[in-house]
Amino acid sequence: MNRVLVVVCAALAACLYLVGLALDLFWLKLLTKPWLIVALAAAVWLHADRRAGRLIAWGLLAGAVGDVCLALPNAFLPGMIAFAIGHGLYVAAFLQWSRAPAWPLLVPVGIFAAAGMWLMLPGAGALTLPLVVYVLVIAAMIWRAAACALDAQHDALMRWGPLAGAILFGFSDFLIGIHRFHQPLPGAAFAIILSYWAGQALFAATAIRRKG
Repeated sequence: MNRVLVVVCAALAACLYLVGLALDLFWLKLLTKPWLIVALAAAVWLHADRRAGRLIAWGLLAGAVGDVCLALPNAFLPGMIAFAIGHGLYVAAFLQWSRAPAWPLLVPVGIFAAAGMWLMLPGAGALTLPLVVYVLVIAAMIWRAAACALDAQHDALMRWGPLAGAILFGFSDFLIGIHRFHQPLPGAAFAIILSYWAGQALFAATAIRRKG
């Protein structure tokens, strides 16, 4: 696999997606949205360890499926399911990296989850139950990412990469939820995708850095 070609193609796809987003070109967005995440998954699969690394790679691929679903009309629920599966895979990976109980960290994570549900549930309608499950799953993912930061024997990326990535991913999902279930957020699409890409990239970089 030509690494330079993969990086160039992934970067080009990401740029074209941003162009499609700016011009509201449906087919351009649909065709280009998942490829940056697919490239990250391939990099992790090839260069990370075979346990947690493979879980991260599968989580990234689940995110790519969710990307396509969210770009399609009437596929929001399948997108939620795909991303929830991805978060579950990240939880399993983070547990490979740290099994510290980290119970005090549940407090800020719980406040984040409660605030999100308080804002979003009144407008969720038929998606109320899936939304509750999704918020709990992403809260678990953020909690286990935060637990990785407690391990002082690792370098900054290995300690803080999962937490920073989880916060960025959570922020992206929070914006999506507020936009869809609470009130429209004009211009939020760029913040949503850029924070999401950054979060996923940090997961991938941490998995590769932790190899061995």
